[in-house]
Amino acid sequence: MLRRDIEGLRAIAVIAVVLYHARFLGLRGGFVGVDVFFVVSGFLITSLLLREHASTGKISLAGFYARRARRLLPASCLVVVGTVIAADIWLEPLRLRNLGTDALASGGFVANIVFAHRGTDYLQSALPPSALQHYWSLAVEEQFYIVWPALLGLLLWRSRRVSRAAAGIGAICVASFAVCIWQTSASQPWAFFGLHARAWELGIGALLAISWTRIDRVAAHVRASVAWIGIAVVVTSFFVVDEAMAFPGAIALVPVIGTALVLVGGDGTRGGPVVVLRHPVLQWIGARSYSLYLWHWPALIIGEAAIGRGLNPVERIGLIAIAVAGAEASYRFVENPVRHARVFVTRNSAALALGAALVVVSISSGLVLRGRAVDLSTNDIATTPTLVATTTIPETTTVADATTIPDTTTAAVPEVTSTIPAGPPPPVVSPAEPLAAIVDAVEADRVPKNLEPSLTGATGDKPVVYENGCHLDAASTEPGECVFGDVTSNFTVALFGDSHAAQWFGALDKIAQQRGWRLLALTKLGCTPIDQITYNSTVGAKYPQCRPWRENVKKRLVAEKAAVVFISYSNRLLQTGTRQPFPDNVWLEGFAQLIPELRAGGTEPILITDTPYPGRDVPICLSQNVSHVKNCSFKRTDGIRDSRLSTNIAAARDNGAEVLDVSNWLCATERCPVIVGNILVWRDSNHITTRFADWLIPLIDAAVGPYVEAVRQRTSVS
Repeated sequence: MLRRDIEGLRAIAVIAVVLYHARFLGLRGGFVGVDVFFVVSGFLITSLLLREHASTGKISLAGFYARRARRLLPASCLVVVGTVIAADIWLEPLRLRNLGTDALASGGFVANIVFAHRGTDYLQSALPPSALQHYWSLAVEEQFYIVWPALLGLLLWRSRRVSRAAAGIGAICVASFAVCIWQTSASQPWAFFGLHARAWELGIGALLAISWTRIDRVAAHVRASVAWIGIAVVVTSFFVVDEAMAFPGAIALVPVIGTALVLVGGDGTRGGPVVVLRHPVLQWIGARSYSLYLWHWPALIIGEAAIGRGLNPVERIGLIAIAVAGAEASYRFVENPVRHARVFVTRNSAALALGAALVVVSISSGLVLRGRAVDLSTNDIATTPTLVATTTIPETTTVADATTIPDTTTAAVPEVTSTIPAGPPPPVVSPAEPLAAIVDAVEADRVPKNLEPSLTGATGDKPVVYENGCHLDAASTEPGECVFGDVTSNFTVALFGDSHAAQWFGALDKIAQQRGWRLLALTKLGCTPIDQITYNSTVGAKYPQCRPWRENVKKRLVAEKAAVVFISYSNRLLQTGTRQPFPDNVWLEGFAQLIPELRAGGTEPILITDTPYPGRDVPICLSQNVSHVKNCSFKRTDGIRDSRLSTNIAAARDNGAEVLDVSNWLCATERCPVIVGNILVWRDSNHITTRFADWLIPLIDAAVGPYVEAVRQRTSVS
C-alpha cells in the first residue's frame, strides 16, 4: 500500500540533495537527504518482510531479491551506461579510467567501499568528484538488502516473539551507532561510506516497522503532532547541519530522528503533515525520486566538464532540468514498465535473470571505458630534451643569478668544506627574478613524450613520508619516530607543517644527507603550524586534531634540540565556521605567537612560502590538452595572492624568522607554467611533484644552506 506521506517525504529529501549539489538556497546540510532515504528504506523493506512472514510464516529470499532486482537495477544500469557514454564524449581522458573503475564498483554493489578507500588517500582528495560517486548510498542499501532478509528471518525464528526480535534490532542499531561515533573521528570516509557505520539508520526504520502495531495504538492527534515536529527537524537539518561538522557521527541523529517522527505520524492521521506531503507536486517528485537522484549528479559533473569551467546559476538550473527530464523518461519508459511487467512479477527466476544481466551490463560498461581510456603513461606528441646538469652551483652562489638548474640525477649537492665564523647567520637568499627555465616554459605547447613523471603516474609522485606514515593522517596527533637525512648526525633540523610542507621533504632529505643534517619529518594532513582550528575539506569536518598535534610537535622540537625548523603550509586553509580562507590578521597574530615560541625553545624557523594554486587538477587538464599546454598554465595573479604572500613574509620576518620565497621558481612575471622542460610541475591541483622539487635542490641548497650551516657553527661553538 502506497503511503503518501512517505512519497512526499522522499520528494523533500531528493529536492534537498539536488539543491545542495547544485549549490542553491544555502542548503548547507542538504546531503542529509540521503539519511532520510536510509530510514525510509529500512522502514519499508522491513514492513514488507514482516507482512510476508505474518502471512506465510517465512521470508522468501528469492522473492525478495527478485523484487529488489526489478525495482532498483533497471534505472541503475541505465544511468551507469548513460554516464559512461557521456563521459567518453566529454570527460577529460585522465578521469576515464577512474570512472571505469567506479562503473565496475557501482554495478557490483561495492561503490561505497571504493569511495571510502579513495577518501582515505589524501592524494585522491584533490581529484574532481566521480560522476558516479552518489552510487555509494545505493551500494549501502544494496548491501543491507543482501543480508537483512536472512538476518530478520533468523531473529524472528530464534525470538519467536516480535518484541524479542525488536530487541535484537535495537542491539544492532546501538552497536552500529557506536561504531559510527568512533569511526567518524578515527577515519571519517569509512564512517561516511560504510554500511557498518550506517546500518543503524536503516535499523531505526526497521525498528519502527517491527513496533508498528504498538505505534498504531497511539492517539491520532498525538502522532500528528509528533509528525509535524519531525518535519520541522528534517527541514531544519538541511540548513543547520554543515560539512564542517563531524558527519555522520552523533549529528546524524538529527535527520534520522526527524524522519522517524514523520513516519510515526502515518498516512491517515488528521491534522498531520500528510496534508502537505500529499501535494500533487511532491507526489510527482516523490514517485520519481529514485531516478532523479540517479540522474542529477552525473548531469552536474559531466555538464561542468563539457562546459569546461565552473557552472553559473543559469547553467546549473539547466542541468537540473536535464536531470528531471532524464528522471521522467527513465521512470516512465524503464523503471515502471519493468517493475510491473507480468513476466517479472510472476516469475522470480525471470526477475533474477534480468537483474544478473543488468549487473553484467553495468560492469561491462566499466570495463569498456577502462579499455578505451587513453594510456597517458607516454604519448607520441613530442620529445623534449631532458634537463641535464650544466654546472654545479657552489655553496655561495646567489640564487637570483642562477638561470639553469642541474638535474639532480647527475649533480650532487656540494659538500661543505668552508668554516663559517660564529655570529649572526647570513640571510636566506630568495630569488629576485623568475628563472629563465620558468620563463621559457610558459611558451611550451606540447606535452613531451619523456615527461617525468607521466600524467598517469603524477598522483603517485609523492615523498616517501606518504608511504611510511610519517605524514600523519586526519586522526593522528602524535608525531612518529621519523628521522631522515644523516641519522647519525648530532645536528638536527626539522620540517613542520601540512602537505605543502611535506611536498618539500624529498628535496630537503637529499640536502640533509649531503650536508650531514639529521632531519625530522613533522607534517600532518591539513594542519598549519599556526594555532588555529580549521575546516578540513578532506575529512569534511571541523578539524580539532591539529591543536594537540601542533603542541606535540613543539615539544618534540625542544626534546630533539632541533636547531632549525622549516615551516610551510597552505595559506588557503579554511575557517571552520565560514569555510572561507583565514583573513590576513590571523596569520599576523599566529606568527607573532609561533615564531617567538620556537626561538625561545632554541629553534630558528625558516618559512618556505606557499606554492601557487593552479586552480584545476593539472594532470587531468593536460590529458585533454596534450597539444595545447598553455591552456593549463595559469596567471600568476590567480595562483598567488600577492597580499597574502606579502603579509606572511612580513609577519615572519618581523618576528625574527628567515623566509625562502619560492614564487619565482614556479612562476614567470605573468604566468605560471605546468611543465618545465620535460618535468611535470604539479601532481594535482595544488602540490608540486617530487621530481620538480628535486630539480630545485641546488637552488634550495644555495638559498638556505649557508644560513643553516652558520646556525650549526654557532650552536657547536656555544
